[in-house]
Amino acid sequence: MYSIIKKLFIISIMLMTGACSTEKMEEFVFKKTLELSLQELCDGDEACDKALEAQITPCMEKSNWRAFLNNEDDEEELSRFTREFYSCIVDEEGKPYFESTV
Repeated sequence: MYSIIKKLFIISIMLMTGACSTEKMEEFVFKKTLELSLQELCDGDEACDKALEAQITPCMEKSNWRAFLNNEDDEEELSRFTREFYSCIVDEEGKPYFESTV
């Protein structure tokens, strides 16, 4: 239920920020969608949550999220993005918090 409320909050913010460019809006929605789903996987682990918050934007850029978004129906692109993005969110020892299952 809490996850649904968060998603509705994000959608309402999107509607209120009509002055933003389409590209910025896509980035915001994509980032928040990833963030919400990964926060659930962190399952209350504070270090995981902090790493996610600090690393999500640079990891999106490093894994070329825009290429994925432009080719999201391509299974190879989904696999590439997921693998690169998930392996980018790491703990203090450099070990990934998440694993790709794609």
